[in-house]
Amino acid sequence: MQAASAAQLFQSDTSLAIGRERAAKAERTARGGEYGYPIWIGTHSSPLPGNTAASPDAPPPDVRALATKAAGADGGLAKAITAHLASPGDRCIWTAESGRLARATDIESGECVQQLRGHTAPVSALASLQVGERLLMFTASWDKSIRVWAAGTEKRPVPLVVVPDAASDFIKALHVDAAHACLVSGGSDKVVRVWDVAPLRAWAEQQTADSWASPRGCPAPRVVDTVRAHTRPVLSLASLPPAPVDAPAADDVPTECTIFSGDSMGRILQITIAWREGREGQCEIVRELDGPETGVLHISPLWRMDDDDTQYTAEVWTTSADKSVRRFPLSARARRGVAPGRVSHAGAAHGKLSSLRADVVLPLRDAAKAVLPLSQLGSAYSDLLLVGHDDGDVDVWRVSTPPELVRVLDGHWHEVTFLDAWRRADNTLWILSASLDGTIRRWPLAEVLHPPAPSSAPVPSLLTAEEEAELAELMDE
Repeated sequence: MQAASAAQLFQSDTSLAIGRERAAKAERTARGGEYGYPIWIGTHSSPLPGNTAASPDAPPPDVRALATKAAGADGGLAKAITAHLASPGDRCIWTAESGRLARATDIESGECVQQLRGHTAPVSALASLQVGERLLMFTASWDKSIRVWAAGTEKRPVPLVVVPDAASDFIKALHVDAAHACLVSGGSDKVVRVWDVAPLRAWAEQQTADSWASPRGCPAPRVVDTVRAHTRPVLSLASLPPAPVDAPAADDVPTECTIFSGDSMGRILQITIAWREGREGQCEIVRELDGPETGVLHISPLWRMDDDDTQYTAEVWTTSADKSVRRFPLSARARRGVAPGRVSHAGAAHGKLSSLRADVVLPLRDAAKAVLPLSQLGSAYSDLLLVGHDDGDVDVWRVSTPPELVRVLDGHWHEVTFLDAWRRADNTLWILSASLDGTIRRWPLAEVLHPPAPSSAPVPSLLTAEEEAELAELMDE
């Protein structure tokens, strides 16, 4: 009698069928530009075309085994719970993984360049603070700790700082607002904490090249205020970036440090942080963003040029477990209408202003954990949006009236947990995606928006020359 594999134990027939489907897709999409030049995290090099410095590309050791071990389970061997790109032109992408580590992977070569180990549970959140040419990485975990690391110093460095009790339950989200030198954390204890990281930035600025190679004496971040208005776990955090300087901004958008937090019940809070003398922060809830019916899985605030190209306006895109993507314009001038708010009730609304409703709602086929508005890349992409789905596909939407699904990118075979834009050294734009399937995929933006035409080359005949001649005689009769 043949024993069942561990991946098949205690699973329903439906789960096993899903696993077989995932395994087949994993094998089909294991390599090639059509499927996003996949990197199998932590397994082997996967250089992009034109990269002569990296090791030659080779097939994964055993694609079928990689897929089968995850069949019906939570995902690939190196599940990317989330990922992080420190800057659009950075050479490395960071993944927060279920195996209790964070990993830096070279985007060009696909090779692992650094591992951050020390957490005792899955790493669930990442953030970074760029200080000149140096990078401070922040990792958080279900072990309730936050750790600070010097990126790029050693293959497996020790943390600069460990904050062991950074929360009273799992930490699920981290975000750094570099312009205001603050770190924001949230998780299952329903508390949003604001940390001052200005002393860490000042410390990093003082390091020489020699001392950065073996850094010591980094100060710990300090909590300056908390927000306890959420009644469910906090799942997502983001901040409004500084306004662009090449055009005026709308006069009714925030100018102070503005944070957005979303929880598992669909509540989104807009919070301002006022910094007083002595780096003491004070949080104030401005209003709620009213719309999602359940978990807010991703928040993406950005600036874009308004429709008449005269000034910038701010907006916030969100994804939710209610199978929707919503856009909330922060400027009244940019609103195209008002979509219905949430049907369920989450208690009285918070904030000094009335709740803000979305003006665009995209209905999805399933939940999505990642959204990437391409308008942040320039006016040429102002109406384009990418959405990463739980089924592994990445949708390309045109946010017109009505919204239009333009294309579906077929590659990942499990939940897409991350999307971002990357600028290669040759100045071409690429889309990066990461997934619970254990892969990172690299999509040339030009081909995402304008896929190559199907090959018109003649298909080679399966007949020999004699058989071709015999067939021609029969056709003439």
